[in-house]
Amino acid sequence: MKHTGIILLVLFGVNFALAQTGSKENLLRTYGLKINVDDMKKAVLFYTEKVGFEIEDRSGFPKQVVLKTEGNVKLILNRVKKLNKQTDADARVSFTLQVNDLDQAMTRMKAAGLDFGANEIRREGVGNAIYFNDPFGRKISIMHQTIIKTEPFKEPKIYNFGFYLPEMDAARDFYVKKLGFVERSEKYLPLDMPLGHNDKSFGFMLHYREGVRPFKSEYPKKSPFYAIIFKTADLEKTAGELNRKAVKIVDRKYSNDGKLELIVIEDPFGNISEIID
Repeated sequence: MKHTGIILLVLFGVNFALAQTGSKENLLRTYGLKINVDDMKKAVLFYTEKVGFEIEDRSGFPKQVVLKTEGNVKLILNRVKKLNKQTDADARVSFTLQVNDLDQAMTRMKAAGLDFGANEIRREGVGNAIYFNDPFGRKISIMHQTIIKTEPFKEPKIYNFGFYLPEMDAARDFYVKKLGFVERSEKYLPLDMPLGHNDKSFGFMLHYREGVRPFKSEYPKKSPFYAIIFKTADLEKTAGELNRKAVKIVDRKYSNDGKLELIVIEDPFGNISEIID
């Protein structure tokens, strides 16, 4: 990858908070990431004391807890009855956190009791990274960006998230043609594609990886490790548009007064996402 291309990819990891510019409204916009857990007390302890997040809102405890993040992207711990365990071979959501210095972050996390196991530091195009597992079995990456100089920030912060997928063309057809997201660059094909919104702000990533297979969703009996949350201006209208485009809607949730408040969709590979007003 050329040096300038790497810098552009770096920017896709930090542009969650770009302001809207009044351009044509998307059908959907990226709202946040839901981390599904089956033990909220254990999840809060791990993501705050060991990973280092602060809590923004715990009014929904023990069902939901919102972690504090930079920008407008929400990070939500969500309690479910059962988790649908996912492996490295499954289509799934990826999640990468950014730190100022990887060695210092690892020292802090280890002192807090986080075990990196057999995972080793790896060199990536934008810097150094390592995986760790949370108590529920999901693999999370933390990354120290070295390709360009960054000002110190409060860590950890969200670098990006997206989907690991077995087919890039089918993924582009679904997320661009059916859901209306914008392709930001083709520089990284066939492996990676950053998607965003009409106002040029970043949304999420598509990652093609050889050996990844479609994931068998067991929703609603079991919940996946993650669900990316999208928002829309008119949920009823959006539901009709998704039906017209043959998007698989696996669940609809209504408020006590009968108003549609949540749509759950499934992509061609088994990934579950949510849409809210």
